[in-house]
Amino acid sequence: MKLLYMNQGGAGNWAAIPYRDYNLLMLAESSMVKDGFHSAWTSRKGIWPVLSIQCADANLAIDQPCDLDYVAQHVRPLVTFTINPADPVRIVFMHLKAGDQAAATRALQSAVDAVAREQFDRSEKVLWIGDFNRARVECLREQFADLEVLVMAGGQSQRDLDCAYLSGNWQGYTLTAGVVQVPGDKAHAGIAIEYQRSGTPARQPLHLNQP
Repeated sequence: MKLLYMNQGGAGNWAAIPYRDYNLLMLAESSMVKDGFHSAWTSRKGIWPVLSIQCADANLAIDQPCDLDYVAQHVRPLVTFTINPADPVRIVFMHLKAGDQAAATRALQSAVDAVAREQFDRSEKVLWIGDFNRARVECLREQFADLEVLVMAGGQSQRDLDCAYLSGNWQGYTLTAGVVQVPGDKAHAGIAIEYQRSGTPARQPLHLNQP
């Protein structure tokens, strides 16, 4: 399974990345459907900017996308969903509010609380990914002691805003993650992730589209 997160911003809309290399796209600030993909979910109207989930394969199941932005609706959207019900991975995909650490942290805390509640399996494989902006991620570590940093990159504020984290039991999987650079796109970094079942768990850097 090959996944790509990208904060579109501007330059990312114009063939900056070979999107067709991926099975699933998670795009912030864009609802434009890429060639060869179909829209699986777009955040509700009235919240700007949007989140968009797009699949290359019509048979790729996106199970029950759930909007988590119910604490502070002026905060940019969060969504959680699972892929591949036979071998499920929960994804929490977000674009948190820029310039307001308190609001962004409250929104992230709401997502953490939702995933930690009994309605979700605490041992399930979870990928936390997106533009965290200035949110404090301590609340993630408090609830998920097994949290692992995959990628921290991008951003204009001398902070790594585009991030990916893992929690849950990923034993028995090979997983690679890395940065996809998009020149001129507000210093944001795309994040590429690939995972598959394997007899030996592994973590390796994956560098794509780097100079």
